[in-house]
Amino acid sequence: MGQPLILHRYINRQVFLSTVMVTFILVMVLVSGRFIKYLAEAAAGEIAADALFLVMAFRMPEFLQMIVPLSLYIALLLVLGRMHMDNEMVVLRAGGQGHGRIVRSLVVPVLMATTLVGLFSLYVTPRGDAEVNRIFEEQKDRSVLELLTPGRFHVKGSSNSQRATYAEHLNREKGVLENVFVADARFEGQGEANRLLTVWARSGKLVQEEGISYLLLTDGFQYQGKPGQRDYKEIGFKEARVRIGGEKSDSRPPKVRGRSTRELIAERENNHEALAELQWRLSLILTVPIMALAAIPLARVNPRQGRFYRLIPAVLGYMMYVGMLLVTRSAIEDYSGVLPWYLNMAWIHLMAATIVFLLYFGSRIFRRRAAA
Repeated sequence: MGQPLILHRYINRQVFLSTVMVTFILVMVLVSGRFIKYLAEAAAGEIAADALFLVMAFRMPEFLQMIVPLSLYIALLLVLGRMHMDNEMVVLRAGGQGHGRIVRSLVVPVLMATTLVGLFSLYVTPRGDAEVNRIFEEQKDRSVLELLTPGRFHVKGSSNSQRATYAEHLNREKGVLENVFVADARFEGQGEANRLLTVWARSGKLVQEEGISYLLLTDGFQYQGKPGQRDYKEIGFKEARVRIGGEKSDSRPPKVRGRSTRELIAERENNHEALAELQWRLSLILTVPIMALAAIPLARVNPRQGRFYRLIPAVLGYMMYVGMLLVTRSAIEDYSGVLPWYLNMAWIHLMAATIVFLLYFGSRIFRRRAAA
């Protein structure tokens, strides 16, 4: 009992440390990219700066549920590949510790990772996405008085249009902006502005009508024309309305992802989006044991080949596996009518399990057939 226990501790410690290290690196890469995107939205005024870290915190479980299976998979490839390179596997087999013992040694870390991903996928992530949706709804309906910083230009738009807003002062007690400047530009395909609308007003305040937010400007002038030409029109006004807000951010997760697993189970028969989300959550859990079992034979390398000989093909295989699940999820969501029998993520898991089975026993089966 002593030698197997020492072996379990040795492998588990190496796998745990490698998984933590790989997870940290992947989280930093993924979170950094997402944080930069949210930071750009905060700079554009789509979300408040104080809500930025809340959004990142609520999205973290979603990041981890995607990263942990890959991290464990890469950690197993690295640890077992190093053991093959250092001939530790040869020593273990000579001592009677074969692949069966290695598989049993990995039961604990695989179960821990599966439980963690299951907890995130089924319970934590849906609540986090629901909170993210709530925050974005609050940000969408925020007052322009909260978006605008007095003395600074607030720029917002897309590839074919852009708006710049400026207010010299902000009277928070009256809720009034003073000396407001608004410029709307529409661009052609070459990036040149084909229309420019500029508005200056002595004051402005927020009004709402039928759920739409407007900036009510008073005592101002409107200038409209095309840059480079002399046909500008000047119009004075006592009151004018400029629609604000209403832009939706593509960083917000779909609302179906914020629903609880129990709700998805109840709606799966009549709602393709709910069915696709439910299958995706279960698929994330199944990827952990399937890919962990695949890592054991894939990590088997010859010392002359190098420990990274099979790492890149193995990671590409994992990305193809997850990519097929994502494609199937999108196909289920977009399909209209009764789903065909083949449009199900279960077939992808069955195919992956078959490949893992062949990695373990394929050579024996082929040898027996050849001998027969």
